[in-house]
Amino acid sequence: MNIVTRIWGTLISRPPFYVMAIFLLFMLLVPFLTDDLYLIGVLVLANVYAIFASSWDILSGYSGKENFGHTLFIGAGAYGAAYLNLYLGVPPMLNLLLCGLIGAVFGVLIGIPCLPLVGPYLALATMAAASIAERLTMILSKYTGGEEGLYGLDPITDGPVGDYYLSLILVIITTIILMAIGYSKQGLILRSIKEDETASEAAGINTTRYKLVAFAISAFFAGMGGAFYAHYQMYTGPSSLSIIMAVTIIIVCMIGGMGTIVGPVLAAYMLTVSNEFLRSIGDLRLLVYTGLLVVIVLFLPRGVFTVILERLPRFGQKSRGV
Repeated sequence: MNIVTRIWGTLISRPPFYVMAIFLLFMLLVPFLTDDLYLIGVLVLANVYAIFASSWDILSGYSGKENFGHTLFIGAGAYGAAYLNLYLGVPPMLNLLLCGLIGAVFGVLIGIPCLPLVGPYLALATMAAASIAERLTMILSKYTGGEEGLYGLDPITDGPVGDYYLSLILVIITTIILMAIGYSKQGLILRSIKEDETASEAAGINTTRYKLVAFAISAFFAGMGGAFYAHYQMYTGPSSLSIIMAVTIIIVCMIGGMGTIVGPVLAAYMLTVSNEFLRSIGDLRLLVYTGLLVVIVLFLPRGVFTVILERLPRFGQKSRGV
């Protein structure tokens, strides 16, 4: 109980937590403000990407260890959910936890050989691992369904609104836990590793252990998100392992601001919703969307929400006369 109280006290003392709390409270009201099921579906997708992006951020955003194979953990959760549900009859809600654990196991198995690598070598190794897994789904099509994937998973709730609220609850839980980790000793050490890993090791820190723990935590939430997405679609396939999804997650984190948790979550909503509503302009959608991303990367290289969040503490201090 003391640990929970201390974590909660740490969170509520941070202005980004209030930003996220206000935003998520508003999101809880969305089904009362609209009955547009298409919009609800778009927001479910945004919730899923918020989980994917924040789980990537706790590892790569904080420690600077570029993971280009995050979809390996997402796919492990998605395919794990399919096998557990279709062949063993495991209910969807239990699958979320079990597939989170499956993702964590994959995180450790990939992290052990890959963490000694640095720079682009780690990025290439993790990307290769995800690509190999995607290819294996084709080679082992007898068991994975190949390009068609696996169909017939049980729906996770009884309708779109239920899907929306469950996915939003998962976002809230994920965000609170990852923000708590980010503000904890673990998060501080990951930041020190990002700044100067050699100096951290010289200070007596077992950097490998902390990076491996971060890999497992990141993979757990990615696996859980993958399981939800599989049950939401009642299907999973090779797309859950694709490099396109991995790059999309990284873009979301870059736009939101890496190493903040809050930034990637807010960016997931901003980019997912804007991308869907730009469909109304037809073929120009890709041009406008890509142009927007390029402008943000050029003029706000540290992320849109990083700039905003950095001003909140100073505003708060001035308001208290500090």
